[in-house]
Formats: sequence, structure tokens, C-alpha cells
Amino acid sequence: MKLLALALLGGLLVHAADRTEWRGRAGDPKLSIDARLYIDREQMKALLGHDPGPSVVIVEVTLTPAAGAAVELDLDDFLLRSDRDGQRSRPLDPAQIAGSAVMVISSRGGTQGTGMAEERRVPWGVPGIPGGSPTGGPPRGIPLPGQSPNVGTATADTSEAVASVEENREKKSNPLLEALQARQLAAGRLDGPRTGLLYFLIEGKLRAKDLELVYRKAPPRLHIRFTDASKTKK
Repeated sequence: MKLLALALLGGLLVHAADRTEWRGRAGDPKLSIDARLYIDREQMKALLGHDPGPSVVIVEVTLTPAAGAAVELDLDDFLLRSDRDGQRSRPLDPAQIAGSAVMVISSRGGTQGTGMAEERRVPWGVPGIPGGSPTGGPPRGIPLPGQSPNVGTATADTSEAVASVEENREKKSNPLLEALQARQLAAGRLDGPRTGLLYFLIEGKLRAKDLELVYRKAPPRLHIRFTDASKTKK
């Protein structure tokens, strides 16, 4: 019974941790930004109604211009960076997360053996979307939701990497893409409060205290750090 009680308590603590609200705020005389960070995959799934897949970080922002002021909003003015390993990400377009175009990356064994490793990824620079990785790294793209590499055996010491972009026509509708598009922060002229979601790519282990949202419209830049809202002093 004692072990059962401890297990139940542990489950409750984990569940409570999943509900942590990581929030931050910054502002200047022209604009204020309230932000909420989503790094827990179950929370993101509840927010969107669909699993966005690995390595995706969501920030919900509410931007409020000063009375009588207007701001021209460009999503590329936002940047999410990690103190942990220096990663930086500009906002992703929904099609980069759940688009129909996929990049197939495979390696073929050389003359001394055979084998193959293949992974299907959403590529950067799909039609209508600026090219290049938002992290500034090689343009490999990000794994499709639920996708993991399929790796075979290979003994060759000479191999060749092959990448190709394919159009996925298996599904005519894409509920995840539609949800991402519907909730995305709208760019353009801002003359009143506006709320929306920003999607970023940050790989590896994530901790809220390591992440910083930067609004780079100068001057000045606004920097937002995230804290546990339940522990914020009122």
C-alpha cells in the first residue's frame, strides 16, 4: 500500500509539472509582449488538437501597441535562442512542420558493402517558403511527426548521400497543417492587441530557463525570459 501511495503521488507530481505555465513579458514605450512557452509535447498536443512532432517549440504571444501607435509586424523579427547550446531559431512556417513536401535523405553503401539509411523530413525552402534552416545549420529540414530514421546495416567505407524532395499525395487534407495555420500569429500592420502562435525548431533536451524570446525590431530589442507563473509573486 505504501508503494502504491508513493507511485500515485509521483504520478500527481509529474502531472502537475506538465501543467506548468512558463510565462514572460517585456515592453517599451511602443509595444508590450506577453508570452507563454510550450515545451511539453502533451501540452502542445492539447493546444493544437494534434501532435506537432519532435523538436518543435511553441510560443503564444499577445502583442499590444501603445495607445495611438501602430507597428508593422514581421514574424522574422522574432528569434528563440537557447543558452544551453547556442541554438537559434526563427519562426517556422506551418508548411515546414506539416507540409506535403518531404525530403528523403538516404545513404547508399559503397563497393565494399550494402546498406541504407533513410529518413523522411520536411525540407526548408518548400515552394512559397524562404529556404534555409531557421537555426542557420545545414538545410536538412526536420523529421515528420512520428518519423524516426530507418537504418539498415552497411559495412562499406565509401558511401554516397542522396537527398530528394517528394510531394506527398497520400492525404488530401492535413489537419495538423490546418491547425497550425489557424493559430499562427498574423503578420502585418498592428494597431490593437493581437494574439497568435509562433513555431520554432530547437533540438535536444529543453529547459524553459535556457530559452529566451527576442523581438529584434530595433531600437530597442525586447528580451523575454520565462518563469513558472504559479511561483510569480503577485
